[in-house]
Amino acid sequence: MTPNKKNHLVNDIFVVIMFLAVLLTITRLWPILLLLLIGLIGYALWVLFYVAKQPVNSEPVPPLMLPAPVSEQSMLTAAFSLLQNRISEQVTAQYPNARWVWNMPDAFNQFSAGNALVILLNGAGGYLKATVQIKNLQFVGLVYHTAPSSDSQGESPQSNSPKQEAPSEESGTVDYGLLSFEWVEANMQHLNALSNEAIANGQDGFCIPAEELPHGDSWPALCAELVRNGFVSAEPKADGIHTKIKTTG
Repeated sequence: MTPNKKNHLVNDIFVVIMFLAVLLTITRLWPILLLLLIGLIGYALWVLFYVAKQPVNSEPVPPLMLPAPVSEQSMLTAAFSLLQNRISEQVTAQYPNARWVWNMPDAFNQFSAGNALVILLNGAGGYLKATVQIKNLQFVGLVYHTAPSSDSQGESPQSNSPKQEAPSEESGTVDYGLLSFEWVEANMQHLNALSNEAIANGQDGFCIPAEELPHGDSWPALCAELVRNGFVSAEPKADGIHTKIKTTG
């Protein structure tokens, strides 16, 4: 019996008792109504005792659904993705035709370990590299670097002073081939290690994760550069670039 039904039954019993008491006072039929009142009181007491012994069927309270705990890996992945977006925003804000790639094959692992990060630049007004400044997993800024020259010491210009010459390329054109060549050259040792690991596991290829690659607009050129460097094939997909390698036998 639910608490509401129990309360309603008790209230009805008290209303009947009070009604009979008033009727007894008005009609003055003492002998009959007195016996009836005694019997009714006894019945009321029995009902109260019976109702009190009935279990209360309360509605089950649904368990409180707490949000799933956020893992450290998912937090780092989200922070790294946001970092790449911030880098692209700052680079394109100063050099609209510029493109960039990571200077290391395991940029995500370096970011997770708190190590220094460097990007390679193309079409950034003469700047070839930039150091990514990070604090508490958040993007702070970029420090651009030019190639060292013979007549002047390579200084580190201010990241917010893009007063160097504008990109010498035609408007809207970017040399993805050069950008891909620089990335493959910088990461060839890591790619060879991945190839050897795939062969040892009996696989005919491996995937280069998206977090280790530059933005997707350079992936077709990267695939062509990978094939030129000995890979059987390379295909861009949602999670990265899937490669095929030469296997013996």
